[in-house]
Order: sequence, then C-alpha cells, then structure tokens
Amino acid sequence: MGAWTAERANQLADHRVAVGVKSRLKFRSVAVTVILLVLGMTVTAQTVSIHFDGTAFRVNGWQAPAQPPTDGWQSVFRIYAGSGDVPPLAGSYAIEKDLLVFHPTYPIAPGVRYRAIFQPPAGGPSITATFDGPRLDTTPSTRVVHVYPSTNVLPSNQLRLYIYFSAPMSRGEAARYLHMLDENGKELVGHDAAFLPGEELWDPQFKRLTMTFDPGRIKRGLTSNEKLGPPIAEGKHYTLVIDRNWPDANGAPLVAGFQKPFVGGQAERYPPDPKHWRVTKPAAGTNQPLVIDFPTPMNYPLLLRMITVAGKNGNIVGNVTVAKMETEWRLTPGDKWKPGDYSIVIDTDIEDLAGNHIGQPFDIDEFKTVTKSIVTRTVSLPFTVE
Repeated sequence: MGAWTAERANQLADHRVAVGVKSRLKFRSVAVTVILLVLGMTVTAQTVSIHFDGTAFRVNGWQAPAQPPTDGWQSVFRIYAGSGDVPPLAGSYAIEKDLLVFHPTYPIAPGVRYRAIFQPPAGGPSITATFDGPRLDTTPSTRVVHVYPSTNVLPSNQLRLYIYFSAPMSRGEAARYLHMLDENGKELVGHDAAFLPGEELWDPQFKRLTMTFDPGRIKRGLTSNEKLGPPIAEGKHYTLVIDRNWPDANGAPLVAGFQKPFVGGQAERYPPDPKHWRVTKPAAGTNQPLVIDFPTPMNYPLLLRMITVAGKNGNIVGNVTVAKMETEWRLTPGDKWKPGDYSIVIDTDIEDLAGNHIGQPFDIDEFKTVTKSIVTRTVSLPFTVE
C-alpha cells in the first residue's frame, strides 16, 4: 500500500507537471499568436504608404492590379496642391514594378504643400500623406537681361515695351516695381501714367514682360490724346526704372535694379513697307547670312517669328538674330545655300515701334467685328542665290 501510494503519488506529480508544462506551452502559443496578430496589424498599417521622389508619387506596399478600377486610377489615388476645395493635379498613371505611380503633368512648384490620398479599392480606411515642394531659393540670381526697344530714342507714339528677365518672375507686381520718371525724376502716375492701367502681359515662361503704352493717348482725335497728349513727348527725357526688390518666381529679389534712360522722338506715322527694306543676298555654296536692313527700328519679338525664308524645298532652317537696335535681321542657314530662287515671307502683322503694320498705320486702326477665323496675310520679297 505504501509502495503503491508512493508510485501513485509520483504519477500524480508527473501528471501535474505535464499538465503544467502543457498549460504553459498552450499559453505561450496563444501569446505568440496574439503578438503575431498585433504585429501583423502593425506591419499592414505601415506597409501601405505613399512615397514622393521629387517628380512622381507612388503607392508602396500595395500590389496594383494590371487593370485600373472601373472609375480609373484617379478613384483610388489623387494628389492635390495646397489646401481647400481644389481639383486634383493633372497627370498620368502607370504601373511600374507592380506599384501604382502618378506622374504630374507640370513640375512640382517650390514652396507648395501637396496632399496625396490613397483609397483602397476594396474599402477600408484611406491613407493620406503630405509633401512639400522644393524649398524656395531666396538667393538673388535673376537679372534684367534686356529692355526692347534697344534705342534710346523712342517715338512719341511708341506702343510697346519688352522687358526680358534671365529667369521666371512673379506676376502682378509690375505696377509696384516698374516706374517711369520724367526729366525731373518725378514718377509719372495717375493721369500722367505712361502705361495702360492694369496691363501686364507675360510670355508662357514668365521671362518676358510686355508693357503697353496707353493707346488712348497715342491715337490722335481721342479724348485722352487731346487732353493729356502722348505718353512720350517729343524732346523730353525719361527714365524707365526697375526696382531691385522685384521678386522672381522664387520670391528672391533681383540681383540688381535696372534703368533705361531715353528721349522722346518724332512720331512714326507711316507703316513699314518691305519695298524700302535692303536685302543683302548670300553667295551659293556658303553659310553667309541673309541680311535685311530696315529704315527704322522694328518690333523685336515679332522680328523673331514673322519673317521666314522659303526655298523650293521648304523653309530654310537656321539661326535668326536681330542687331543694330532692331534695324537689322539676319538668317544664318544650317546648311550651305544652294543656287536658286528664294522668297522672304513676311507676315503683314509685323510692327514697327509705333504698332504700325504693313499697309496699316496704328493711328487709324478701328475696332472691327471679330470673325470666326483668323486670316494671316503675307507679302514676299523674292531673291536669287547665285
């Protein structure tokens, strides 16, 4: 009995140990499972993320299907610029290495905060991430490259003035940083202001500003002209002043201010006439430039795009330059001139400094009904290369 009792006691002890060990193992297994579940939830939340590499936005941790959802990729992934109720950025979607990628149509702008939202197509919480565009560089680097017309004698009926900058500029600032001074250093403002109020026209790159002198003061017979006279008076001295503090597109001031002194000259009343232009022909087999000399300065930007040279096989491709205060136009061809007949083709909308077109002076221009189509008329000057 005692032996049985001792053996039974040992069995019961072993059973309790076994049960204890099994219980502990079971508890440890459950704990690991819970930990794994918790870790699994954490990993899932961290795996799906939005990444921006400076040019494109991508969804990491989500394997994109080969085909977009019914409503398109934009239904699950959208990027916004700034805050508020704004439309998403324009761009294109692509699947790259099984990742959904968005490429914006336009470059990411400095100083702008972007918001990217990914909404899983199967439902569930959306993921939002914010990114900052490139940091604004406020180190002065932009300068005034040139002001056209180049001449320091402008006709009293000068129509336009062009300012070229070396880099994109801010917009809506011309009235604050651009000044016209009379010969006593007094700024012309109010009724005496030379430029058309509120006029500020930029090229698509925001590197060329077009300022228009008040046409109401240029055209004879109009009330403004009779009461105030032309914006530029013949024989009077003026100075165009561009402030150094004018901010460029990054908010940085100009490297330096700029001044252009000029004097008012006689009005240009007669439209340009190609018959009075002097053409210097090149020689065959050379890369000599074709040169056109004008009796008076012409509109610089229009000279660059409104004169072409045509041969029997199409337009001549080459380098166009304008010199001698916009009284000379040159075309240096990429290939050597071949013998034959050519034509200088001129758009009749080309202008001189006063806005006179070929065959039509600006001073008698009238408002006309806008037609449904735009008609471009040209005139030609033939020449022969020998």
